[in-house]
Amino acid sequence: MTDPGVVFKDVWKRLPRRTEVSTLAELLYALPKRALQRRDEDGLLPHEFWALRNLSFELQPGESLGIIGPNGAGKSSILKLIFRIFRADRGAVRAKGRVTGLIELGAGFHPMLSGRENVFINGSILGMRQKEIRRKYDSIVEFAELGEFMDMPVKNFSSGMHARLAFAIAAHADPDVLLVDEVLAVGDASFQNRCYEWIENRRRKGCSIVIVTHQLHVVQSATRCLYLSEGRQVMLDEPAPVIDRYLRDQAELLERADAQPAASPGITQVQLLDRHERPVHEVEAGAPVTLRVHWKFPEPVIGPVVTLDLFHDDPRFLISTPGGNLAQLSSGDSLATEVAQGSGAFDVRVDGMHLPVGMYCVRAAVKAHGALTAAMRRDDALRFEVRRPAGSESHALIELAQSWSVVSPTESIEKR
Repeated sequence: MTDPGVVFKDVWKRLPRRTEVSTLAELLYALPKRALQRRDEDGLLPHEFWALRNLSFELQPGESLGIIGPNGAGKSSILKLIFRIFRADRGAVRAKGRVTGLIELGAGFHPMLSGRENVFINGSILGMRQKEIRRKYDSIVEFAELGEFMDMPVKNFSSGMHARLAFAIAAHADPDVLLVDEVLAVGDASFQNRCYEWIENRRRKGCSIVIVTHQLHVVQSATRCLYLSEGRQVMLDEPAPVIDRYLRDQAELLERADAQPAASPGITQVQLLDRHERPVHEVEAGAPVTLRVHWKFPEPVIGPVVTLDLFHDDPRFLISTPGGNLAQLSSGDSLATEVAQGSGAFDVRVDGMHLPVGMYCVRAAVKAHGALTAAMRRDDALRFEVRRPAGSESHALIELAQSWSVVSPTESIEKR
């Protein structure tokens, strides 16, 4: 059996809740106070917390590990430990070979220098020798598709050009361990697809890959998945059961939040109802649903126009071209004769939720008929998941209904 690419053994990492000092004078002033501070029975000072607690796992060459969990769960701390930015307070962390992090693309770029000069600077930061960079330079430029812009200062690059060059440099560092942290939500769709293809090719060649993301469809292609919460390992297994557990936990949190709608006037709550009009936070792709917008308007809204914008968690999906990465439901003129005042709800029936699978966020707005701006708006009114039909083993984001049959050439001609 080969040596693991990454090893975590009983790892604990503590972090401060706030910055204690920012100048040398503050440090000298604080030293006597720090000397008198005592750690509690959990090993923490008053301003500290455990970012990771007793975490253990191994990652073999050619394996990929997806890490999921709510904000503050400790996901980024794992990457920083592997990248040797942090050191473990307890336990041991080992990474074999060259470690490259796609954590913040272009973090080492100097805006006043040209793209050519930044290739050599950023490559050195990633552990490449100057001779190696010179040998790979043409390939880096070809990958980034920026040949005619390499003598331009990086400050004049667009965000997409910036991302392409940064990824191209990182891609040519030939890492043994690759760390990816939510960086592929930038650039155009074709660039992102090439990035994902490159990452998969590196895995096949024996690279150990650790991916931190909130985009669950990305994690589904990983070898294993780690679910963290408050620095603790909740579950480590194949992606499907871990993602299911994470979504169940998130649904319970959302249900508890729904039990306490907003008390202030405006859009107080948005609910997703199944075919039996029960509130849910997940629905099968293609299933009928109702979206219910609860409101409390102290002043009358004449001819209310209601819009619901549905944003997919993955910004690559331009579901509705005019509106960007969203799908929109709008009442239009259908409520033009109504007057909304006091408390009530608007319902919109969707006969089939034919959307790509994944997590969605709903933005709700209400305005009077003919008004230019919304009278009431709620940006994060609802979160829900569109999931694959029961029994589906596909990893596709959209499944097309299909029916196959055998037709003889003669029969085919007669039908025409």
